[in-house]
Amino acid sequence: MKTFFKIFFACLFALGTAFFLFFAILIGVFSGSGTKVLKPEANSVLNLTLKGEITDRAYNNPFRNLSPLGALTGSITDESTIGLYELKEVLKYAKTDDHIKGIYLNMDEIETAPATMFDLRSSLEDFKKSGKFIYAYSNSSTEKNLLLNNIADKFYMNPLGDCEFDGFAIQRSYMKGLYDKLNVEFKVFYVGEYKSATESFRRTDMSPEDRLQNTVLLNDISGEYLSDLNKSTGISVDSLKIMQDDLSVMSAPEAVKYGLADGMKYEDDVKDEIKEKLGYKKKDDLKMITYSKYKDVVKSKKTSLNENKIALVFAEGEINDSKEDEGTVGGEAYVKMLRKLAKDDAVKGVVLRVNSPGGSAFASEQINHEIEKLKAKKPVVVSMGNYAASGGYYISANADKIIAEPSTISGSIGIFGIIPNFRKALNEKAGVTFDEVKTAKHANYLNLTNDWDEVELTKMQQHVEYGYSVFLDRVAKGRKMDTAAVNKIARGRVWTGVDAKNIGLVDELGGMELAIQRVKELAKIKSADVVTYPKEKTLMESLLSGFMGDDKDDQTKMLKNLTPQLLYLRQLERIKSLGILRYSMPYELTVK
Repeated sequence: MKTFFKIFFACLFALGTAFFLFFAILIGVFSGSGTKVLKPEANSVLNLTLKGEITDRAYNNPFRNLSPLGALTGSITDESTIGLYELKEVLKYAKTDDHIKGIYLNMDEIETAPATMFDLRSSLEDFKKSGKFIYAYSNSSTEKNLLLNNIADKFYMNPLGDCEFDGFAIQRSYMKGLYDKLNVEFKVFYVGEYKSATESFRRTDMSPEDRLQNTVLLNDISGEYLSDLNKSTGISVDSLKIMQDDLSVMSAPEAVKYGLADGMKYEDDVKDEIKEKLGYKKKDDLKMITYSKYKDVVKSKKTSLNENKIALVFAEGEINDSKEDEGTVGGEAYVKMLRKLAKDDAVKGVVLRVNSPGGSAFASEQINHEIEKLKAKKPVVVSMGNYAASGGYYISANADKIIAEPSTISGSIGIFGIIPNFRKALNEKAGVTFDEVKTAKHANYLNLTNDWDEVELTKMQQHVEYGYSVFLDRVAKGRKMDTAAVNKIARGRVWTGVDAKNIGLVDELGGMELAIQRVKELAKIKSADVVTYPKEKTLMESLLSGFMGDDKDDQTKMLKNLTPQLLYLRQLERIKSLGILRYSMPYELTVK
């Protein structure tokens, strides 16, 4: 009994502490909502010391990337992200702000894909056109960060800092051997020899087709990277390649020796140099304003005066059949949003910013159809971010124009379906057996413990091939191409933005700014305010939506208690919303 009460009161204390912390956060959010905007003082420096992932727009929802493992282990938090759109707006405003004399750049702890890295570099280059300075500092610079640091007037490293300069790589894991040992069988259906998402379930190594497309992707990205680095440093591309192959630059002293950094200093010494440049006295403190505070300044200066609006719609994340719109492209949510924009007379055109590897075939089709209707009323231009592949390309194909970054990963026009069979595993590993009665020969078709016969396998493959034919048709109509011509460049293959333009899948190379300019031209308007969608959520709204989902959903109204079981259930519902057939990228592609 004593043990029981010990456990009981310990649990009670833990729950009380958790709720106390939660409500403390809520009070902090509410009390901070009325905080006065801090304006920069004269002779100030914008402190761009950034940490975390850069997404197309900022997200506050700590549950947007929730996984079953996180739910079961209690690891249910996630940091807010840095929005590329907001960051570019800040740089644009700082360029003309007389109070801001330059930028202090520290990107040690950011995570970003190549297309975002190149886009951000272009914005930093544009800032420098104002004649203002950029000083960069790093304790540990990764390959990607090196490109941003080298845009600076001066780039210093900590004397004991690391500097990774060893090239780019893509590594995949193959699970077939594990599943074979567990006696789990996967029925795999796909169209396109490059649609390699299924290879992890049916191979133990990379297919020749996947190796080819990965090699081409990396070479394109590396070529752009080395070309930009050559412009910043004056070091030839051939010399840079030799340095990578020989691991010549893996520390701060080596970065300075080979010309990838200007010198070695501690952070306070770098700031003292900035003070001297700005004419400060030694005893004075350097006036710096953080990115988050300056972002509030920029936001407070924005006024909506123009009667014309351009809707900038962020379609970022996995495509599924849900009502979600934060870090996920929920089919129901985006169809509803696009219908509202079609009816809004103030909205003269739409820029769809796609940063998605795809997902549900069904949801992709619904969004594609809605864009077709929207386009009949007002121009639609797609701006592609890091990824606009498979389902991400499917929802882009109907646009009046498609604009991509040179290193955008696009294409992957193909389809696959994977259905596991747990019958043998449960029987041999857990002793579970199955028996059934049925009214027709294939009544248990799609059952996860079903040993499929030839008729069922053939039927599913036909279903997948039909999905592929629909995909080809949508691309052919959207791009005004012959279906046979689309098929030649499809087959599940991924392309960089440069290659996608050369084969007709993309119209121009550029970023969001160019897409906004093009949609204005198509709408025949000279000026317009840019309004972003989905509606930006406050931290409070993000937290509540993360806990309870859509308030109008009858099922979520019943689930008001935050438990690991609830979170796991929500994740299972998310997986179910993806559907059996998927227009997805070959796999989660990470360039290291």
